[in-house]
Amino acid sequence: MRSIISLYFIVGIALLVFGYFGTGACPDKNTDVVNDVVFVLTWPVELYGYVITGPMTPEGWLHKQACEGGLGEHSADLPKTQPQ
Repeated sequence: MRSIISLYFIVGIALLVFGYFGTGACPDKNTDVVNDVVFVLTWPVELYGYVITGPMTPEGWLHKQACEGGLGEHSADLPKTQPQ
Protein backbone atom coordinates (compact mmCIF):
# COMPACT_ATOMS: atom_id res chain seq x y z
CA MET A 1 0.00 0.00 0.00
CA ARG A 2 2.82 2.40 0.84
CA SER A 3 4.47 1.72 -2.47
CA ILE A 4 1.29 2.58 -4.38
CA ILE A 5 0.89 5.86 -2.50
CA SER A 6 4.57 6.65 -2.99
CA LEU A 7 4.29 5.94 -6.72
CA TYR A 8 1.25 8.24 -6.92
CA PHE A 9 3.19 11.12 -5.33
CA ILE A 10 6.32 10.42 -7.38
CA VAL A 11 4.36 10.55 -10.64
CA GLY A 12 2.68 13.82 -9.59
CA ILE A 13 5.98 15.43 -8.66
CA ALA A 14 7.63 14.16 -11.85
CA LEU A 15 4.81 15.68 -13.94
CA LEU A 16 5.27 19.00 -12.17
CA VAL A 17 9.05 18.96 -12.68
CA PHE A 18 8.60 18.05 -16.34
CA GLY A 19 6.20 20.98 -16.68
CA TYR A 20 8.84 23.36 -15.33
CA PHE A 21 11.78 22.10 -17.36
CA GLY A 22 10.48 20.11 -20.32
CA THR A 23 7.78 22.21 -21.93
CA GLY A 24 9.74 25.16 -23.26
CA ALA A 25 10.48 28.64 -22.02
CA CYS A 26 8.97 29.44 -18.65
CA PRO A 27 8.98 33.23 -18.17
CA ASP A 28 6.35 33.32 -15.38
CA LYS A 29 6.89 30.30 -13.15
CA ASN A 30 4.07 29.28 -10.86
CA THR A 31 5.35 30.10 -7.37
CA ASP A 32 2.13 29.24 -5.53
CA VAL A 33 3.04 26.26 -3.36
CA VAL A 34 -0.57 25.45 -2.54
CA ASN A 35 -1.44 25.30 -6.24
CA ASP A 36 1.47 22.92 -6.83
CA VAL A 37 0.45 20.69 -3.91
CA VAL A 38 -3.12 20.54 -5.19
CA PHE A 39 -1.77 19.60 -8.63
CA VAL A 40 0.35 16.76 -7.18
CA LEU A 41 -2.64 15.45 -5.20
CA THR A 42 -5.20 15.70 -8.02
CA TRP A 43 -3.17 15.06 -11.18
CA PRO A 44 -5.23 12.04 -12.36
CA VAL A 45 -8.49 14.01 -12.21
CA GLU A 46 -6.95 16.98 -14.01
CA LEU A 47 -5.36 14.71 -16.61
CA TYR A 48 -8.74 13.18 -17.34
CA GLY A 49 -10.62 16.49 -17.33
CA TYR A 50 -8.19 18.65 -19.28
CA VAL A 51 -6.37 16.21 -21.56
CA ILE A 52 -8.35 13.01 -22.11
CA THR A 53 -11.83 14.55 -22.37
CA GLY A 54 -10.75 18.16 -22.89
CA PRO A 55 -9.01 20.01 -25.70
CA MET A 56 -5.56 20.38 -24.11
CA THR A 57 -2.43 18.48 -25.06
CA PRO A 58 -0.36 16.88 -22.29
CA GLU A 59 2.45 19.38 -22.88
CA GLY A 60 0.02 22.30 -22.83
CA TRP A 61 -1.55 21.03 -19.61
CA LEU A 62 1.81 20.74 -17.86
CA HIS A 63 3.04 24.06 -19.26
CA LYS A 64 -0.10 25.89 -18.08
CA GLN A 65 0.33 24.45 -14.58
CA ALA A 66 4.04 25.16 -14.23
CA CYS A 67 4.59 28.31 -16.27
CA GLU A 68 1.34 30.19 -16.59
CA GLY A 69 0.19 30.53 -13.00
CA GLY A 70 -1.45 27.15 -12.58
CA LEU A 71 -4.73 25.71 -13.79
CA GLY A 72 -6.83 27.25 -11.01
CA GLU A 73 -5.81 30.74 -12.08
CA HIS A 74 -7.07 30.27 -15.65
CA SER A 75 -10.46 28.74 -15.10
CA ALA A 76 -12.08 31.36 -17.35
CA ASP A 77 -9.64 30.52 -20.18
CA LEU A 78 -10.38 26.80 -20.10
CA PRO A 79 -13.43 25.38 -21.84
CA LYS A 80 -16.27 24.20 -19.65
CA THR A 81 -16.71 20.45 -19.69
CA GLN A 82 -20.30 19.33 -19.40
CA PRO A 83 -21.48 15.74 -19.18
CA GLN A 84 -23.33 14.74 -22.29
